[in-house]
Amino acid sequence: MTALAVLALLCVPAAAESTASPVAGSVVRSKEWVIRRGASKEEEFIGNVRYESAGTRLTSDWALFKHADRTWQARGAVTLRRETSDGTLFEARGQKAGHDEASKNGFLEPAPGERVLFTRTPAGLEPDHGESGRVSWNGESRVTLSAGAKVWGPRLELAADEAVYEKAAGRLTLNGGRPVLRKVEGEWTTALKADTVVATESPRRIEARGRVKGWMIFKDRDKLKELAK
Repeated sequence: MTALAVLALLCVPAAAESTASPVAGSVVRSKEWVIRRGASKEEEFIGNVRYESAGTRLTSDWALFKHADRTWQARGAVTLRRETSDGTLFEARGQKAGHDEASKNGFLEPAPGERVLFTRTPAGLEPDHGESGRVSWNGESRVTLSAGAKVWGPRLELAADEAVYEKAAGRLTLNGGRPVLRKVEGEWTTALKADTVVATESPRRIEARGRVKGWMIFKDRDKLKELAK
C-alpha cells in the first residue's frame, strides 16, 4: 500500500464525543472547554486538545466543533496519528485542519512558509517520508497532495506538483512539474520522468505519458522476455 493510501485512511476521523459532552462517537479532551448553546451550538476546546477514535489521534492547540453543520476546525501544532491493523504507523503534521462530517471532505495545511510533513512506518521496517503544501481528502475515497508533493523512502520516491490517490481504483496520479517516480521494491524497478504518471495497485502497473524519460530493470530476465513477446 502506498503512503497516500494510508493517508486516505488516516484523514477520516470517526464522529466524536467529548468526555464532557456527546459531540458524536469518540473522545475529546482539552485544558478548557467552552460550550455555546442555542440555534448555533458550538463546542470550543482550548489548550492541549486531544481527539481519539478507532485508532486515530488528533492533537492541536485549539479546536472547534459546530453542531449545525457538523464541522471540525483545529489549529496550532496539529498532529494526526493512526496505527492500522497490520501495525503500520502513519503520522502527519501541520498547522491548520478542517473536516466536514457530512461530506467527509477535509484538509490539513502548514504554517505560512512551511510544509505538511508525514511519515509512514510499516511494522519493523524503515519509514517512508513525505511533504506537500496542502493535503485534502474526501473520506477514504480520495486524497490529494497539492502545492508540491514529495515522497521518499526505501520503497518509493516521487515528486510532482500534485499527487492524487483514488482508493476504489487503487490509482495514484502525478501531475504538473514533470513528475518523477522511482519504484524501488518488487520484481522490477524503475525510475522515470514524464508529463503525467499513473500507477495502479491491481494490476501493478505504471503508465507514463508525454516526453517520457527513464529506465526499467527486471530482476527476472526470463519474465522480461515473456513480456516482450
